[in-house]
Amino acid sequence: MKRNTRNAVKAKQEIIEKSAPVFNVYGYAGTKMQMLVDATGYQMGGIYRHFETKMDLAREVFRYNFEILIKSNLDLAPELSPKEKLLQIMANYEAMIRNPKVIGGCPILNTSTEVDDTDEALSILTKSFIQEVIGEIERILRQGQAQNLLQPHFDPKQEALYLFASFEGAIVLAKSLRKLSPVRVVFGKIREYLEDKVFLT
Repeated sequence: MKRNTRNAVKAKQEIIEKSAPVFNVYGYAGTKMQMLVDATGYQMGGIYRHFETKMDLAREVFRYNFEILIKSNLDLAPELSPKEKLLQIMANYEAMIRNPKVIGGCPILNTSTEVDDTDEALSILTKSFIQEVIGEIERILRQGQAQNLLQPHFDPKQEALYLFASFEGAIVLAKSLRKLSPVRVVFGKIREYLEDKVFLT
């Protein structure tokens, strides 16, 4: 029994990982079950054995894509200063754009534009992940504020929204134009902004 359970868990994870680029490239409506069969090597019945519907699998894939593409960018060494943490997040985002672990672009952008009015559960999940990232950026900025490292009259909540929107906007441009120059320009401007307008040192 234990062996069967282990195998089931392994099979489920394998389906998620192999389905991840398919959903991220073709979207949830555009992804057909035969595409998932081809990508995973599992027959349709094998996939449905682990996921009741395609959207059940889609939600698990979205969680997986978010974890390895976006949340991993927030995995920072605790000894870094607040400014160093923000700069490291930017460096992580740039590395993700240049050499993504899953092709297809940012899962937050892809999912939020597709399912906002079509799948309530996935839309709620997307919004919660957006809030999680913005919240982490805000937490870093508040840490800098508590250490008197930020300019006076600074609002961490508003600036966290601005920084997140700038990150995601750069990704949209890079994907749409099929070149990395927008990322270099936007992220360069953000670095200047952090140096000149946000942090005191």
